[in-house]
Amino acid sequence: MNVDWVVAISVFLIFIGISFGLYWGLFEAKPETAGSYLEPVSQKILGFLQVDSWRIPVRCNSTQSGISVLYFDFQWPEGAKNSSRIFDSGLPLSCMLQGNRLYFQADVEEGDNDFDVSFANMSSPLLCDSVLDTGVAIACVPWASELSRSISQSKIDQMLATEYTQFRQSLGITRNFRVEVQGNSYGPQSPKYSNTYVKETRSLIQETVQPVTISVAVW
Repeated sequence: MNVDWVVAISVFLIFIGISFGLYWGLFEAKPETAGSYLEPVSQKILGFLQVDSWRIPVRCNSTQSGISVLYFDFQWPEGAKNSSRIFDSGLPLSCMLQGNRLYFQADVEEGDNDFDVSFANMSSPLLCDSVLDTGVAIACVPWASELSRSISQSKIDQMLATEYTQFRQSLGITRNFRVEVQGNSYGPQSPKYSNTYVKETRSLIQETVQPVTISVAVW
């Protein structure tokens, strides 16, 4: 009888030990891989390259066709005015800023003509610096602004001009990475037999409204 009791207790204790082992095994920390770093590294690099960007649709009604000078008034966010550009079907137009009034020159048709203004929360030289004759300018109506995130060419240039180790440390990145953007490569080549993970992000260049693809490789 005593032997049966001892055997039963032993089997019970073995069962409890196995159960605890399986339970804690479910929560055992998995080793971190380069793949687990891809998203956070990519987000840090994109966060550096991106700026808050605004787009304003502008509608101008003209009574005649031809080259005209047009204008609209707008309250720009602090520090964003200098980066303003205005586009017609994606092509930049000559423009001039005077206070909170933006003048621009365009080839208009009789009736409604639509344009896009783009500016960003970034330090920039004055981009609308043309000299236009504003004597007979047509008033336009700006619509509600749309906020988004876009890639800044000046931030790309800043990254490319920064020493790799310094840039990596400034963003708190511990893995090695390589960035491909606009035909430029930044960072070391990945080792031949390493597990390399890549993420591509498509966006627009804020200064030109042209498409761009940023490829980030991590290993």
